[in-house]
Amino acid sequence: MEMRAFTLIEVIISTMLLSIILLGGTAVFYQSLKSSGISDVNSNLNSTLQSILNAIKKDVKYAQILGVGDGTRTDCLLAGVNGYSGSSLLINDLNGHGTRYSLNSELIASTSAETNQTTYLNTSQIAVQSLQFTWYCLGSDKIKIALSAKSNALGTGIQVDQDVSIEISLFNSGQN
Repeated sequence: MEMRAFTLIEVIISTMLLSIILLGGTAVFYQSLKSSGISDVNSNLNSTLQSILNAIKKDVKYAQILGVGDGTRTDCLLAGVNGYSGSSLLINDLNGHGTRYSLNSELIASTSAETNQTTYLNTSQIAVQSLQFTWYCLGSDKIKIALSAKSNALGTGIQVDQDVSIEISLFNSGQN
C-alpha cells in the first residue's frame, strides 16, 4: 500500500483558505455583537428616559405650576396656543413644597425650594443635551416636557441619541 502525503503547497493553500474563512466569520460575529450592544444601549436609554419622564409626571400632575423658565402664569396666558417655553419648571406640590426641575451639567436636577437639596434623575452615563418645558394655559392647563439625551455603547465608541417627550394634563393649576 502506497502512502501519499500532502505537499507543502497544499498545506499552505488549505491553511490560507481556513484563515480567510475564520477571519470572515469573526468579522460577522463581531459586527453582530456590536449591533446587539448598540441595540441594548438604545433600549436602555429609551427605558431610562421614559422612567425619568414618568417620575416628573408623578410630581407635576397634581402640582401647582409657579413658572416655566422666567415666565409666570401671566406670561403663559399671553403666549396663547403656542404656550410658554423655558428650560426650568417651578412647582408647588399638594403639600405646598416647592421643587425646581432644571438641567445641570447634562443631569436633570430636582431641587427642593425649602432645603435647596438637589437630586439628580439620571446618571452620568446618560448625558441630557436639552430639557424643555412648554406650559399651555388656554383651556386645560398642560405641560409638555421634551428632552434630548445621548449615551455611548460600551467598547464601541458609538454614540446613541434619543429624543423623548410627554404631555401632562394638570389638575391643580389654574383652569381645568
